[in-house]
Amino acid sequence: MRKFLFYFILLIIGCTESKEEEIENIKLDEKLAKELVSLSVKCVDQKYPYKIGYRFTDENWLKPHYEITPSFYGCWDWHSAVHGHWAMVKILKDYPEISDRDIILSKLDKNLSKEKLNKEYEFFKQEFTKGFERTYGWAWLMKLYSELLSWDFDKAQIWAANMKPLVNLLSERTILFLDKLSTPLRPGTHANSAFSFSLMIEYAKIADDKALFNKIKDYSIKNFLGDTNCPVNYEPSGTDFLSPCLAEAGLMSLVLDNKEFNKWLYKFLPSFNERKFRNIINPPEVLDPMDPGIGHLIGLMHHRAWTLKDISAKLENNRDKKLFQTIAKKHSEKGYNIMFKSGYGGEHWLATFAIYNFSR
Repeated sequence: MRKFLFYFILLIIGCTESKEEEIENIKLDEKLAKELVSLSVKCVDQKYPYKIGYRFTDENWLKPHYEITPSFYGCWDWHSAVHGHWAMVKILKDYPEISDRDIILSKLDKNLSKEKLNKEYEFFKQEFTKGFERTYGWAWLMKLYSELLSWDFDKAQIWAANMKPLVNLLSERTILFLDKLSTPLRPGTHANSAFSFSLMIEYAKIADDKALFNKIKDYSIKNFLGDTNCPVNYEPSGTDFLSPCLAEAGLMSLVLDNKEFNKWLYKFLPSFNERKFRNIINPPEVLDPMDPGIGHLIGLMHHRAWTLKDISAKLENNRDKKLFQTIAKKHSEKGYNIMFKSGYGGEHWLATFAIYNFSR
């Protein structure tokens, strides 16, 4: 019966490849990279519109946002400005002769200067900022830092050095936060713990931040290892841009070895048949891509796609590996086809998710 259901699923989602063939997902080339990164180039120094999402309790900080955080002030909000810079760095690393090279370098040189990043650091040192952008924005800053750190380019090392005090501060704050966080956060939006932890682990491996890596690993094993039967039928909520179940599975693929992960996954996601797994198999329906909240679902397609690809790389069962790759392809294609219809509410951040997806 399970074999019949598997082939029925493949028929539904159009998979006709043999077991030996890899599913060909969208991959970055220079043309696609230029198209995507243009969205980040456009917004990283665009001051308005801006979402003021934090109430400052110190009158000394009642200033325009672009004076308080002069490195990361564009792209609607702080975290989007951060990962917009990551997108530019990633594309320039992979395509050093891209036609937008000079403008990207100019923006990075301006926004990642020592003077501006020192102001970011001074802001985050304030007591009232301890919860600001925790942990989603912190994770993206660490990801940006590690991307610079691993770039064989002189200026990248200068920018990384300028950023290091802030990264160290947020790494220490993450460790302290996890000492007090009795249970992880599991929504499909910014607060999701598993998603941030995955980015932080990628940073920690490159930056050799053993203290943070070990803290996240221990916390994840303590809090996620016993999870079973993740309720995929509840996904997605109407404004999700992350899959809670897949974010957790993606994290555990990083902290467990392959044998342990495969054993854990089939308890966490015990069935991939159409009836029980259809909410993951099928991309979400986006009825109003211009709405910034509803448009989150476009990002969800990219998050699902890259996480399914990452998980499939760890699977021992070739049949399930192929299924995950096929679902990822469907989500990637739909997410890409709709993302440019989302207006500034989506374009200010979706480039990052698409680049991250298509780079994997």
